[in-house]
Amino acid sequence: MVNIQVGRSNYDRRVAKEAQIALLNRFFEQNPVLNATEDFPAVIARAGMKKIAEVGTGHIRFVFSEPGTFNDDAFIVSGLDLYRMDRYGAATSIGTISNDVLGGVSMAATGAIGTTPSYLFIADGGVLWVYTENGSAVGTLTASGAVANNDTAVIGGIYYKWTNASVDAGTPAGTNANPWLVALGGSAAVSLSNLYYAINAGGTAGTTYSTALTVHPTVSSNAQSGNDLYVVARDPGTAGNAITTTETGANIAWGAATLAGGGAAQLRQVGMPDDVGAISVAHFNSYILVAPVQGNDVNGRFYWINPGETFVDPLDFATAERSPDPINQIVALSDRFWLLGQSSSEPWITTGNLDAPMIRMQGILYEQGAWPGTGVKVNNGIILVDQNGDVYQVAGGLKMISRPDISERIREAIAYQQAYGG
Repeated sequence: MVNIQVGRSNYDRRVAKEAQIALLNRFFEQNPVLNATEDFPAVIARAGMKKIAEVGTGHIRFVFSEPGTFNDDAFIVSGLDLYRMDRYGAATSIGTISNDVLGGVSMAATGAIGTTPSYLFIADGGVLWVYTENGSAVGTLTASGAVANNDTAVIGGIYYKWTNASVDAGTPAGTNANPWLVALGGSAAVSLSNLYYAINAGGTAGTTYSTALTVHPTVSSNAQSGNDLYVVARDPGTAGNAITTTETGANIAWGAATLAGGGAAQLRQVGMPDDVGAISVAHFNSYILVAPVQGNDVNGRFYWINPGETFVDPLDFATAERSPDPINQIVALSDRFWLLGQSSSEPWITTGNLDAPMIRMQGILYEQGAWPGTGVKVNNGIILVDQNGDVYQVAGGLKMISRPDISERIREAIAYQQAYGG
């Protein structure tokens, strides 16, 4: 009997100009029944795929589901839009989340805790979004012109007054008679930015606002963009709809007399410090970890959102320590989370210390980075594509698992993406 040799895998070495060997949709496996040698292998067909549903009109960019949240429903990004699909294949449009159909997408979800609902966080290189079935009330303060000295903004009975003098004049206390003092900026945007930091107590005390100022008890400033300031109730549900908003000033006005929208399903933006975009999110020990768009002043930086919250405190951040390369992705694995950078990867853990909850895990560092979006958790390890197109497994160590021909094809894909995007 003549043995017919078959390829055990796809083989394509264009550098060597060798003949291509194709093994499409099949697994090569030794057949112990026929022979104990390699002369009689089994080439097993890969199981076919079945279409579940048509979702959206764009190409499918990302599919995500987290058991224990949102009834185990799947969230799908089709083109520019976000959809939610139940177990029966029925998809519902949630909203538009992107203006770049070629950007990568990252999602992370938190489970419901007491009266705190589940949250889904979405990053795609631009806006950081959050979706929930039980939203928090929101409000918008808009400046139609310059904010003037002694203009005031009142939120839930807490008074803020802009001043061009000392922010510690008198006895600021957040009351009608003694409002918190906020530095008046040279433009409406700067004045609103200073109020943004005052509400969250995230700026420079004694310069941006009164030294004695404390964080607002019932709302956070969610974002500030140009001449608009957005605030959101700290607690979800309808109670936030009763938080009052007033102002005095010819060029500033709230959109309504109270916050609104609490208690309903909600997709809204989450403000990022310095209005930068978000490229990766991960859930770890009830925290949401956020990697911002990297640049010279934030290379290696990541933020965290505290358990049960939906806003980023500008002071809640840390920076990768071993190398100055930018972070491309955050992946949680077991009792640590990995910062996958451009040319290095390092693990971090939580400390249990609320004042310094994140710390780098000592003694482990890999000089392999990860191509953006390629880090995937598989069982008890991470599979990633490094900056050279090689595929590695991180599981109790670092192991290269790609063949040269696979790495070659990946490098070609990377070169194409760098040249043409996508």
